[in-house]
Amino acid sequence: MKNTTKIRKIYDLPIEIILVLFSALIYSLAFPSIISDKGYPIFATFALIPLIFAVNRTKFKFTPILAIVWGVSFLSIFNYWLSTFHPYAMLLAPILRSIQLIVLLPIFKLGYTLPKKHKVIFQASLYTLYTFIMQRGFLAYPYGNLSSAFATWLPLIQIVSIAGTWAVSFIMIIPQIFIANYLIERKTYNFFVFLSDKSTYIIMYSILMAINLVFGIYTIEYYEQIKPSSYKKIAAIQHNSDTWLGGYSQYKKNYETMRDLTKEAMKENPDMVMWSETAFVPSVAWHTTYPSNKLTSKLVSDFVEFGKSLPVPLITGNPEGVLKEGASEPFDSNGNWNRDDYNSVILFSNGKLIDSYRKQHLVPFTEYFPYGNIFPKFNKFLISNDFHWWLPGKVSKIFNYNGIKFSTSICFEDIFDNISRSFVKQGSSLLLNVSNDSWSKSVAAEVQHLDLGIFRSIENRRSSVRSTNSGITTLILPTGKVVEPIEPFIADYHIYNTPIYTKADFGLSFYTRYGNWLIYLFFALDYIYIIARITKVIKFKIDKRNKDKKHITISTSFDN
Repeated sequence: MKNTTKIRKIYDLPIEIILVLFSALIYSLAFPSIISDKGYPIFATFALIPLIFAVNRTKFKFTPILAIVWGVSFLSIFNYWLSTFHPYAMLLAPILRSIQLIVLLPIFKLGYTLPKKHKVIFQASLYTLYTFIMQRGFLAYPYGNLSSAFATWLPLIQIVSIAGTWAVSFIMIIPQIFIANYLIERKTYNFFVFLSDKSTYIIMYSILMAINLVFGIYTIEYYEQIKPSSYKKIAAIQHNSDTWLGGYSQYKKNYETMRDLTKEAMKENPDMVMWSETAFVPSVAWHTTYPSNKLTSKLVSDFVEFGKSLPVPLITGNPEGVLKEGASEPFDSNGNWNRDDYNSVILFSNGKLIDSYRKQHLVPFTEYFPYGNIFPKFNKFLISNDFHWWLPGKVSKIFNYNGIKFSTSICFEDIFDNISRSFVKQGSSLLLNVSNDSWSKSVAAEVQHLDLGIFRSIENRRSSVRSTNSGITTLILPTGKVVEPIEPFIADYHIYNTPIYTKADFGLSFYTRYGNWLIYLFFALDYIYIIARITKVIKFKIDKRNKDKKHITISTSFDN
């Protein structure tokens, strides 16, 4: 290989910025967007090449610029609907993604400086580790991960039941890194020499992809042939009303819509009824214990009476109001509630609260900010801009009703692998999700959410039923197949004849049992490799220094 040293030109950085902008645009179109509600997943097979090319060829000091350009441009296009959620959300999301990339890209570029035989795999593992870190902690935000672009390519993504979504990201980023690296070296590195040098990796990758696709096709056929332990008819209600609008009249209107849809659904004799997140807003737990408003108490009473009339259980989102710790009365001296609130799901039957689940992973900055004591001014700013705090739940609740063990994630909790995995590991045979994405006013936003939820069914090999305010209400089978979704932004219901697969039917998937083993393997291998490289460099410098000293000593003796 010839000398690859290159002198930077004044127009190199502008070209790299243009490449990054192009990458962000094409990558955003791979997902459901304002242009297509389904997206163009094929774009995700090459959209990151310009980004990787630009990062690998630029100087380290310019990587933060490229990180900001890509983070802001991609999130602004991909998550255009966040501005409807809250104006500041559209500002916060790109900033946070840019900060993450500012940390990632220099490390990613460092991988390109490694020996040519290892750089592709090392960079691919670094990217995969990054996708994992993005889904952990207070700032976790998996939207836009490479794997989710392929949610509808079912044979490709069955591997997640073994190694999680990280395996899909790893498999699909490798060829993009490979091509980007060749484009950088093409003038000094003959294409056929390049291929020859990488032949081992090309063969191994081809075998890996072939095995993955054969596994995917076989797995889908296998699970489609297994008979479930039972079927349960679940009525999922989509009432298509803005639950963010407050006041008695709006709460009453929402309730009456859901009540009437449920009455229609009951004609088909379902085994269970599902309403969406915060579908019934007045807290049943609070207002039945501390009635204080005639109209609200009457509405809660009507809801309870309706529940008594149902011969089947009702799962619904309903805020759980509890007396603040240390308080003895429901109101303080100023007439304000001594109340803490949880975003909750309640299992309601025969007019009684049988059990409840409290949302564990709250939306950062808008539902929860745990650092108010550290950043009091910022906390005050958030509150003054119409953000409302819930308390986070602590328990992965498994409901057990009439022999069915099921769990219910709340809204975007189903985009996180660890929550659903915890449910199934503790015995859940059915995954339910109640969501409210109606605020987005965007079908693309709702499909993006659905696509992330598809992976939870495949990872754990359990059926999922989603009951949403305005979409996408549907059944997801353990293979990831989406069954009879209700059209978005209409009021309707559907009875899903849901297959219930227990531990006796499928057992626990490899991923459910062992979780993120692939990520831990990458962490270990990358750590060992980095330490080995550092040790080798240090040894080389020590040997060179000793050799130089010896040379000086010999030269001095000769001169004397």
